[in-house]
Amino acid sequence: TAVANGRNGKVTVEVTIASDKIAAVEVVKHSETAIISEPAFERVPKNIVENQSLQMDAISGATFTRNAIIAATADAIEQAGGDASEWKNREGQHTEAGETIEKTADVIVVGGGGAGLAAAVSAIDQGASVILIEKTSSLGGNTLLSGGVLNAADPEWQAEAPADKGEAEELENWMNMDVESFPEEYQETFKTLQSQIKQYLAGSKDYLFDSTELHIIQTYYYGARTGLDGTKIYGTFELVKNLAENGLPTVNWLAEKGIEWQKNVSEPVGAMWRRGHTPTMPKGQEYTIKLGQSILNSGNEYILETKAKSLIVEDGKVVGVEAEQSNGTKVVLHANKGVILTTGGYGSNTAMVQEYNNYWKNIPDNSKTTNASGSTGDGIIMATAIGADLTGMGFAQMMPVSDTKTGDLFTGLIPRFASSYIFVNKEGRRFVDEGSERDALSKAAFNQTDGVFYMIADADIAEEAKWLTDPEVEVENGRAYKADTLEELAELIKVDPATLVEEMEKYNSYVDSGVDPEFGKASFLQKVDVPPYYATPRSPAIHHTMGGLVIDVDTHVLAKDGSIISGLYAAGEVTGGIHAGNRLGGNAIADIFVNGRIAGANAAKGN
Repeated sequence: TAVANGRNGKVTVEVTIASDKIAAVEVVKHSETAIISEPAFERVPKNIVENQSLQMDAISGATFTRNAIIAATADAIEQAGGDASEWKNREGQHTEAGETIEKTADVIVVGGGGAGLAAAVSAIDQGASVILIEKTSSLGGNTLLSGGVLNAADPEWQAEAPADKGEAEELENWMNMDVESFPEEYQETFKTLQSQIKQYLAGSKDYLFDSTELHIIQTYYYGARTGLDGTKIYGTFELVKNLAENGLPTVNWLAEKGIEWQKNVSEPVGAMWRRGHTPTMPKGQEYTIKLGQSILNSGNEYILETKAKSLIVEDGKVVGVEAEQSNGTKVVLHANKGVILTTGGYGSNTAMVQEYNNYWKNIPDNSKTTNASGSTGDGIIMATAIGADLTGMGFAQMMPVSDTKTGDLFTGLIPRFASSYIFVNKEGRRFVDEGSERDALSKAAFNQTDGVFYMIADADIAEEAKWLTDPEVEVENGRAYKADTLEELAELIKVDPATLVEEMEKYNSYVDSGVDPEFGKASFLQKVDVPPYYATPRSPAIHHTMGGLVIDVDTHVLAKDGSIISGLYAAGEVTGGIHAGNRLGGNAIADIFVNGRIAGANAAKGN
């Protein structure tokens, strides 16, 4: 038995050796991301046994897991008295390029994350034949690395949730704002919102208020930003309106596809309101599994480890895609009706983020990212090569609550509700309203010692965090700290015990009063007073690239002159214009499924 570090923590492997040969390799314990890691779990042990070698092809998207299994097996070989270096130099598995693959379907979808899966299933709903290609070894993309929370105003459902302290005051703030302070195209929506709020405030105020109009206004307001060069940006009204109005119909559509929703309302970090719909399975697994299976059940197909290289254009219309598989095999796909780009953003392409950056004072070369390895801007590069226009490229979002070592979002203890977040810096002090926008939180974090802070939790908050991770496993893997008292926790994270205790006592008093006189936190959920206590180290990492291809509400990709590029559609993070300079938490999942669904339907009809 041997242990090596994977992407999310320790990977434990049992190796059976008989007569100087490896008879079996089995991964018996791990914390790797479901679905993404499965190709490595399936292929690596099999190849080691079949080839009696530790040399094998890379597995796109599962590199850390692959390397961990190989490293642990090498350790086991050494334990058994063998020479691991000799095993690494043995001739191993290696696949050669095959003959060119050529296929035709009504719709070709490029990218197998949530937007691509939605687009494919939606096109199939319209009777179209579909081929989806994905450059990594598994479906899911960034959707699998998300919390899976989909923002959609659903007032009837939300009215079943009690109001939180501070929410009525926040609504009153909207009432006090001047309609003239909003862009002209948003003013009628804001007037409607104010009348809705007025009616709510005149009533009991004991339930959670929401409306499509509030979603529209919050998406606009918290996304409006100014770049380093003075450029002002905000969401295109028709796209924002389209997102908010189609949120609930899309939730219902996903339910028809087998997605089961939890009963509670969620609010991820930086969401600014409780309107999140969360699947029963953790992260984005349920979307990936059920929509992926829906493609296969319909008789259509998806092809993995196949990277799109260029778009095929004939007589001014996009009619297909040229691609290449990981072993070098060429793939040519012809589209009878349309090509949909759902390749995601460019958050794993640091050089591209740096090239376009117009918001952050500094993006270091070694910046970490929450993104899947496939998010390198491929769709943007291919589309601009044929004349597509771009918008908002200077604005990338940092995720403030990322793993300090890997950039991963969901390690340690991450509560379901942003109102449960309590941040302290290395001096043990709170330093920000934890319910702020993501860019505000990230800027505040960068200003702390080493750009690092700790999320503090007690037993109740740890129970809430189980929606994503097992707190005890996170402690075991060294991604969180645990202690029976706040004083002991302070010792573990090397802060002054008296300071941490004082800060938590103040915070608890703010929860009681519903007022945070220091930082103005508006929404509180619970105190920090039930042992044991936990601390999760966090720092900002590149998370979401708001800029991308210019689209219209029908998801057509537009050229620089504003005309439609015939045959080409796009959805999800590859596009721009919705989130502007700062995205609300939960709006990305709404975006990919709302617009993926629209893209699939329109491409299938050739509209």
